Amino acid sequence: MTGKILVLSAVLGLAAAGSLAAQQPADGAATYAKTCASCHGPQGTPSAAMAHAMAGLPDFAAAAMTSVPDSTLRNAILNGKGRMMAAYKTRLTPEQVTAVIAYIRTLAKH
Repeated sequence: MTGKILVLSAVLGLAAAGSLAAQQPADGAATYAKTCASCHGPQGTPSAAMAHAMAGLPDFAAAAMTSVPDSTLRNAILNGKGRMMAAYKTRLTPEQVTAVIAYIRTLAKH
């Protein structure tokens, strides 16, 4: 009986740990580094070669980005932009998208 209780306790403990991991806030910087930085640059400014190859690629570090609404960024992330930017609506959770937008906001120079 004691063995069964220990196993049950271990299983419940693992389930609780998994539940806690699912409740952790999304890390916008890590998600940006993994999914956005290769085109938009690690600090929000795309390389000259990338900016040339992808006309209209935004510079997230530019002061002008402060006037771009979150809804515009969210739409671009979720639905992509033309042939150059993939849609991430099936790749990122809503929490990750919100965290990436918040992180992008830290890149803009005021």
